[in-house]
Amino acid sequence: MRALLFHNPTTSRAADKDDILAAMKLADFDVRYVSVKNDHIKQAFEKRADLIVIAGGDGTITEVLTKLPDRSVPIALLPLGTANNIARSLGIAGTPQELVETWKIDKTHALDVGVVKASWGTNRFLEGFGVGLFAEFLKAVNKREKVKGADNLRKGRALLEKTVKSAKPVELSIIVDGKSLNGKFLGVEVMNVPFTGPALPLARKAHVADGLLDIVCFDAARRRDLEKWLDAPHDEVAPVTTRQGKTIELTWADTANRLDDETYGNRDSKQIAEVACEKDQLRVVISVKHPAQKAIAK
Repeated sequence: MRALLFHNPTTSRAADKDDILAAMKLADFDVRYVSVKNDHIKQAFEKRADLIVIAGGDGTITEVLTKLPDRSVPIALLPLGTANNIARSLGIAGTPQELVETWKIDKTHALDVGVVKASWGTNRFLEGFGVGLFAEFLKAVNKREKVKGADNLRKGRALLEKTVKSAKPVELSIIVDGKSLNGKFLGVEVMNVPFTGPALPLARKAHVADGLLDIVCFDAARRRDLEKWLDAPHDEVAPVTTRQGKTIELTWADTANRLDDETYGNRDSKQIAEVACEKDQLRVVISVKHPAQKAIAK
């Protein structure tokens, strides 16, 4: 079986290229290797493959899949980042050696692809698009020294808590399927998957393939509740206002916005963005449990 492997050798849990190739060879894959740091992603798609494999974090997965020309080809994920929000939202976790043996390309789950249309153009995303709080948080993340693994998650949540404390409320106009949700918020996130940021379950009810987006609003009046929640985000539902919708229109000014893990300015002018899911979905391979593991699952 022909597999096209996209690998980021500089991720926080960097896996050795040779180890990944050896694991895939053991599973009887004929692999063509592509480094996302050195090779051209679009050119790599010119040769046919039975399976697209991505070894990296959320940024690498998004970079590859938003450029994928044929969404009928199944995709397998080897999560090597810190948060791994996309893989986490699909229940995918483990080392490359553990995961490769669980792949069956006919066992897939659909994954929506989000799209943002605004004055700057049209962009796709997998995780989310947001205005305010998380965009400011990502700006702060980019300024600090990178650390690895669980320590990075812990420090990321601590940095987000600081951002929450200093965040200024933003006047936001939000229209969800024709219904208005306006007010002053610390920020708003339009999410395609349940997890975002430093592995935070902000949209617990989000489904990765229902064609709907989850709108998460950070109410300025609940700032302290949000700070407290960040200490143990898996214990309780986040103190936020949420909605679901097919088409979301956001209007804002004088604050940053973010697309997945990239942050942008747009501080000096009014911005309007329309957000939705594209019709064509991705097909992500879901791990198949061995019979010896099913008793534990029960």
